[in-house]
Amino acid sequence: MKNIVLRQKIFFPISILLSLLSSPVLSHSGQISEHGMGHALLSIEHFLPIIIIGAIVGILMLSREKTLMVIGNLGLFIYLFYEVFVHSIDNSLLYGLEFLLIGGFLALASWRITYWISTIVIVGIQNLKSMLHQGVEYIDKFIKFPNVQAHCDIPCKIYDPAVAIISALSVIRLIDIIEENRSNSDKSSADYDNTITRCIQRKEEESEKLKQEIRIIWGDYFKEPQFIKYPEIHSLTHQIMILASAVKQKISREDASQLLELVNQFSEVFWSTKGVETERKIAPYPPSLSVVRPKL
Repeated sequence: MKNIVLRQKIFFPISILLSLLSSPVLSHSGQISEHGMGHALLSIEHFLPIIIIGAIVGILMLSREKTLMVIGNLGLFIYLFYEVFVHSIDNSLLYGLEFLLIGGFLALASWRITYWISTIVIVGIQNLKSMLHQGVEYIDKFIKFPNVQAHCDIPCKIYDPAVAIISALSVIRLIDIIEENRSNSDKSSADYDNTITRCIQRKEEESEKLKQEIRIIWGDYFKEPQFIKYPEIHSLTHQIMILASAVKQKISREDASQLLELVNQFSEVFWSTKGVETERKIAPYPPSLSVVRPKL
């Protein structure tokens, strides 16, 4: 079935071209230099724009964008019908119709050839990449290249100190829970030991998460332009690292609150590099402290 459809697609435009080449207009060789489709086919001012526009349409068709495809085809039709109108007025309706048929055939052939060639090139490049990759893998079986693993901490260009702020709040909340249990619970009970142990473990984890998030933004996001404009970011990051370690080592709400303030300052610098205005709002959950967030 596919072969039959393909033959029809090839046969139809070829039959149109043959019928036009044998038309009465082209049969009068003495008039070809002045009128008729010989003028349209031989004049570069006619067939060259058609071929160029057809090629452009073929390239736009590769984009798979409906808007570009419509614009390209619409432009081609407008140009063809304009030339048909001009030839019909200057000569006759027959000349205009034959220009439409042969011009349409040239445009169709041009954009199809461009589309096929571009597709072949794209597929060829993809196959070449695949072959090179397979070749390197085959060589690696014998030579054993050193393995290097790339690491992207967050999806490209997506950075936000919000996670570090939440971790700082969590550390303060965990310290509050520890102090509440020390004051109100039976210290000899298993529940007390379990709660204190779990809180200490979570405090360690949240402190380390905070440090990791700050390191990622400082090391991956900040570049030379930001360092020049905000040189204090180095000292601020270092203070956060030291204070986060201190919060892990002991139970100090004062240190944890200072850590939150430093992370807030870090967040203000970060959003400033993006030209985003920030504000400080009280978090709607314990420990209900002020945090920096962008005005969205």
